[in-house]
Amino acid sequence: MADVVDVSHGVAQEQQTDEEKVATGDRDNVSETAKDDETQYATGIKLFSIGIGLCLAVLCSNLDRSILGVATPEITTEFNSLDDIGWYGSAYLLTSCCSQLMFGKLYAGYNIKWTFLSALAIFEIGSIVCAAAPNSDSLIVGRAIAGLGATGISTGALMIISNIMPVHERPKYTAMVGACMGVTLVIAPFLGGVFTNKLTWRWCFWINLPLGGVTVFLILLIVHLPPRPKSDAATGRALLDKVDLPGTLLLLPSIVCLLLALQWGGTKYDWANWRCILLFCIFGVLGLLWCYMQVRAGDKATVPMRLLKMRSIVASMWFAFFLFGMMFIQSYYIPIWFQALKGDSAYWSGIHMLTMTVAMTLSFVVTGALTTITGYYVPSMILGAVISAVSSGMIVKFGAHTSTGYWVGALILSGMGFGLGAQQCMMVPQTILNGEDIALGTSVIMFAETISGTVFLAVCETLFENKLVEELDKLSPTANPAVVVANGAASLKSAMSEIYTASVVEEILESYAKALQPVWIVAVVFGSLSLFGAVFTEWVSVKKDKEKEGKKEQLSASNSIMSNTSIAQDEELGGNDILHHSS
Repeated sequence: MADVVDVSHGVAQEQQTDEEKVATGDRDNVSETAKDDETQYATGIKLFSIGIGLCLAVLCSNLDRSILGVATPEITTEFNSLDDIGWYGSAYLLTSCCSQLMFGKLYAGYNIKWTFLSALAIFEIGSIVCAAAPNSDSLIVGRAIAGLGATGISTGALMIISNIMPVHERPKYTAMVGACMGVTLVIAPFLGGVFTNKLTWRWCFWINLPLGGVTVFLILLIVHLPPRPKSDAATGRALLDKVDLPGTLLLLPSIVCLLLALQWGGTKYDWANWRCILLFCIFGVLGLLWCYMQVRAGDKATVPMRLLKMRSIVASMWFAFFLFGMMFIQSYYIPIWFQALKGDSAYWSGIHMLTMTVAMTLSFVVTGALTTITGYYVPSMILGAVISAVSSGMIVKFGAHTSTGYWVGALILSGMGFGLGAQQCMMVPQTILNGEDIALGTSVIMFAETISGTVFLAVCETLFENKLVEELDKLSPTANPAVVVANGAASLKSAMSEIYTASVVEEILESYAKALQPVWIVAVVFGSLSLFGAVFTEWVSVKKDKEKEGKKEQLSASNSIMSNTSIAQDEELGGNDILHHSS
């Protein structure tokens, strides 16, 4: 009996603490278990419908990210813009990266549903600009607008999940969103190839309009989240303080300067050119100023220092930075390898990319189920990092004559590695954080994802272009480097065969293969470094709330026994009193 009392006392103390926090308005520090008790979570058909709405939204935003890979060679050929390959991805990721932290603040302080729909509207506007782009510069602008909205969609989907279900159920639905991303990656290359070959690459963006319309309709009708308490909502001047607009305005030009320096260095200008040096200096000054503002702001900062003092959050940021950086690089340059060196059309390039994306989708589903069963997400992160490093090493060997069996095996492993780890790092803030810190923790991890792609796509473009020019110069005067570069990657082999002999074409293809080597090596380094983040992430079970529920049941039974004992004692005392008065 004493053991039961001891356990019940500990849990009772915990419950009382949570109740006191709620009573005093300190909901941000209330345990997730206590919130689970008082929150009416969605169930049945409503939960299923919300899941469909979220999947369509994620499908819409991720389709735009993934569909462009196979269309890029055609775009560079139409606009004569091989130099802009990196910007098609970097512009999207630039605004996505810089607004990620801002959206984290917005979701922490404002109505989640309407913030989510606003982000979707911005994304659709960007898609329209891309679809109607008359030149490469317009396309880059549209990509930047779309990236801004896509950030809010991705973060919002995870925030809605954290608000409609308890902690131990979230891995399944987080995996469902991840699987939807995987499905998008499966159909995006195929759709991109069909649109590019059968219609026009512009339909890669027009397709977002009907998808977005259906998404808005479903979210408006189905998603009904409880209103945020007035004490938590910011208005007027508090809005600017909450979203840290000055910090965002510093971060954006800082990263733009870095990207321009990386883009121009070694290609348009020499690295020692004053323009490159000035851009690096501006980046450094603005970056340091932004860091100073974050430290000075304390808990009000876009990136609160309390989060960066948590080992699992920092480790997850590290893991996401390198794992997603690896995948961004591979998803942009493997289609170029298919079309330039293997002679694939955009359509067949998309078909061949299914090898990677199907494996990725299946891994999303499997790892979500395993995390729900075991309660731990770290094992999947470790295994995903190891497989990613191995597969990236295999891709380094890609050349003009790589066998089908080899590249199929490499892409399957690459998809598996990414699928096992990608969504698991998103479970960290949902498991170890409470209140609005969940939104902030999610946003800083997604910030790490996007900043990696933003910067290193530009880095890889510079590496690729510099190496390509270097290799093509060796062929002069047998082959004209300017003609090869102007052709772009699409249909390179067939186009060069009309101009040069078979032996010269073979040398040109070999030059392309060598130019891609530095890119593949960066991916290997990233895949390997992601392992450190996985290893240093703490092992915390997503089933901890279930364990606490068990303790509460034990407490209830204990209280019942103690209550019955007390009643019996009262009755006994009452009987003694009656006997005393009678005597």
